[in-house]
Amino acid sequence: MSYVAPLSEISFLLRSVAPLEDLCRLEAYAHTDAETALAVVEEGAKIARDVIAPLNAGADEIGARLIDGRVVAPPGFREAYAKLSADGWTSLAVPADFGGQALPQLVNTIAAEMFAGASVAFQMALLTGSPAAKVIAAHGNEAQKAAWLPKIASGEAAATIVITEPQAGSDVGLIRTKAELRADGSWSISGTKIFISQGDHDLTDQIVHVVLARTPNGAPGSRGLSLFLVPKRLDDGTANGVRAMRLEHKMGLAGSPTCEMMFDNAVGTIVGREGDGLRNLFAMMNAMRLDVAAQGVGVASAALRKAFVYVHERRQGSIGKNGPAAIVEHPDVRRMLIQMRAWTDGLRALLYTAAWWEDQALAGADENIRKDAAGLVGWFLPLLKAGGSEAAFTVSSQSLQLHGGHGYVRDHGVEQLVRDSRVFAIYEGANAIQANDLVMRKLGSDGGAVYRRFRDMALAEIKAADARVADVAGNLAAAVNALERASTYLLERIGATDAFAAAPLYLQLSINVAVGWMWLRMAQAEDDASRLLHARWFAAHILPETDLLAMRIEKGAAFVAETSAADFQPW
Repeated sequence: MSYVAPLSEISFLLRSVAPLEDLCRLEAYAHTDAETALAVVEEGAKIARDVIAPLNAGADEIGARLIDGRVVAPPGFREAYAKLSADGWTSLAVPADFGGQALPQLVNTIAAEMFAGASVAFQMALLTGSPAAKVIAAHGNEAQKAAWLPKIASGEAAATIVITEPQAGSDVGLIRTKAELRADGSWSISGTKIFISQGDHDLTDQIVHVVLARTPNGAPGSRGLSLFLVPKRLDDGTANGVRAMRLEHKMGLAGSPTCEMMFDNAVGTIVGREGDGLRNLFAMMNAMRLDVAAQGVGVASAALRKAFVYVHERRQGSIGKNGPAAIVEHPDVRRMLIQMRAWTDGLRALLYTAAWWEDQALAGADENIRKDAAGLVGWFLPLLKAGGSEAAFTVSSQSLQLHGGHGYVRDHGVEQLVRDSRVFAIYEGANAIQANDLVMRKLGSDGGAVYRRFRDMALAEIKAADARVADVAGNLAAAVNALERASTYLLERIGATDAFAAAPLYLQLSINVAVGWMWLRMAQAEDDASRLLHARWFAAHILPETDLLAMRIEKGAAFVAETSAADFQPW
């Protein structure tokens, strides 16, 4: 079954929740207009359906392969990548001065969602181009910008993020890869990196690796890390000292190579100042986490559509005296469909809202707007990365359940979505890391100022709600009160065991409130009976959970503190 983008829902959100017209009035995006940007989205939907989706099943079957020291992409990937590059899909968010289209981040996010829904494995090949361009544009010198941004924009060069090592996963302070200064001012990079998505492939002849490494005089831990650009090939076309040693054999994403990479005196150039590597990398990591959220929404949407189609086709059981009925007529099936759509569409609205604020952070009319927007984006990112990744796996699993035995076999492609999406909760900062980030860095920053900005925005829309959505607004108000209790409790314990133990609960509570807020906005925006129904379901079934989550947070780490390593010995 081919992928079909939910264009009517996307168009609604761009009118009523994340207004595209407002972004096109900003000076940075004055070269385009909402009609043109929407046309880009509609063309992206066609590309996703006609070019990318047909590659998905074959890529899962054949996978990426390491042959004679080079990674070979699945059949059709190279041709599709060349077409997308030629048509400008690798240049959406690259600055115009360097050959890019400089379109709003919101448009780039929608494209990421659609392409991931069509084939996550293929979309992975495009995933790091925009974030790499962001970090080079923000922190690179003029020579680096001139050398790499046009190549990324044209698709001539792909990009990777190279962080993880065998002993250094989330704790990047344990990184051992060394960078030593050469006489000509370049750097020599040596070390082993693992779990590098798209670390090598044959889609392009050139790949620029964005590498985190340790300099000789660097401070211990993460403060001693610097960021480097290390090309696969040097300026004269010869191979640099970097290669893929092996490919991981994974649960999913078979078509996307995950490589163990060896850097052997590879030539690189430093990005920004020595010791600023982790700070400079955040420009890329934040964009990557937004893209992972887009992946989650894209896969959830693809799984949801497969379910919608199947429940009308499959006839089982009798309803009344009319004989076998389409399973969509069964109450339990409808219950699952409501839940699946409520999370998928609610998270899409939150995703677009965050991307809209990201555009304000990058191009807002004044410094105060940009600062305020950056704070909100920082708050939204852990909610979206965790919420989107969990929804992708959950909705895919529910879609598989609705397909029954036909979902468990490969014919409908549902089981692939389950396998492909499982990693979303792990990479680009595991969801437990997102929880700690939300509590320790976002909630704890400035005494909770960013949290209160988020809270006040939700409360303002609750206050403005009309009678038609009164029950949604009332349940959301109660949920915000639960979030306020939990936030007050945790603000008094930032850095303590209680806060760490409660962080995942606080993350889920915040996700529930944020998605509930989105449903209030969507139900209020237009008089649509189906949206109102889903908003009311979310308000009645999910938002009441926030009170229980707040109660569990207030219990703190009591039970965790009473355990010891001896309680978890293997038998």
